[in-house]
Amino acid sequence: MKVCLIGNNLTSLLLAVILSKKKFQVEIISKKRSRLKFKTRSLGISEHNLNFLCNYFKDIKKITNPINEIKVSIESKKKNDEILFNNNSNVLFNMIKYDKLIAYLENKSKKNNYIKYKFFKTEKSLLSLKNSKKYDLFINCESTNILTKKFLKRGINKNYNNKAFTTIITHKKNIKNRATQIFTNYGPIAFLPLCENTTSVVFSFEVNKDKNISNKKILDLINYYNPSYKITNHKIFENFNLKLKLPKKYFHKNILFFGDAIHTIHPLAGQGFNMTIRDIEKLTEILEKKILLGLPIDKYVYEEFEKKSKSKNSTFSFGIDLIYELFRFKKNYIPDNVSKKFFTYINKNTKLKNFGINFANKGL
Repeated sequence: MKVCLIGNNLTSLLLAVILSKKKFQVEIISKKRSRLKFKTRSLGISEHNLNFLCNYFKDIKKITNPINEIKVSIESKKKNDEILFNNNSNVLFNMIKYDKLIAYLENKSKKNNYIKYKFFKTEKSLLSLKNSKKYDLFINCESTNILTKKFLKRGINKNYNNKAFTTIITHKKNIKNRATQIFTNYGPIAFLPLCENTTSVVFSFEVNKDKNISNKKILDLINYYNPSYKITNHKIFENFNLKLKLPKKYFHKNILFFGDAIHTIHPLAGQGFNMTIRDIEKLTEILEKKILLGLPIDKYVYEEFEKKSKSKNSTFSFGIDLIYELFRFKKNYIPDNVSKKFFTYINKNTKLKNFGINFANKGL
């Protein structure tokens, strides 16, 4: 069985290696280019999803940093306006640098006889390639190429008017298993430990606060909101615009769309890549069942995948959007005395906190 994956990115690399483990012949087709960027981005992988990945990558835990606690707070004069999420010292999620995971997967793919790389010169060639009869599955893992623009009909498209600034700070030793999320007057900022002296920072800045925001101003704000780190240095800043995008359909004829092409969400809960991993788990379950029953691997796989994944992905995406809007509304309109009662209630409500933990860990 042969699979064509369009795009040389994190989604296609991960999907390629997992499918190869199931004896699929995989071709990764993309523009020939230099090594992937994103030097200062990081990823949070839920414990459930990391355990799934461990079925295919026995050593992947060695390159991640476990997070056992998450402190969430809103910018306020009240020091106790915060929620502490933990799970009896169990791991809540695992941090890894984006480029580190890319390098890990590239190494696995290039040593794999089931995976081949091919390149195209112009995107228009993809239009003829999609009609090729030699592939059992044709999966587009890119969110902005000609196939996505031409054939993927968008359903929900929301602009958050946020720009995410990412960097890596180095600092003197600190607690490496506690993440911090602060809903500031400028937007949410997250401090995500990668090890004892290195932390990823993601600042989702509301552009209407300052349309010409500079990296220096972002660095000043990072220092201002810094929870406890004695910062010694920082890497370059990268930034990207934040939107919510959900399509009406997951496939068009013989093309299945995957990864960011079918769900782009706000990064405040670090769930975008986790949704992709859950999609891979669902797709592999469908393929395994069809192979076991001796059924053909064809476009009907796409219909079943959409049926089993779309409603859950949409509900999950709206859940993340609701969290963003609720904290934004509370920060702007709820008085401090009411806010204090709200945080006290949540901190005492173990069932509600556990629901939040399970929601982030397993999805729906």
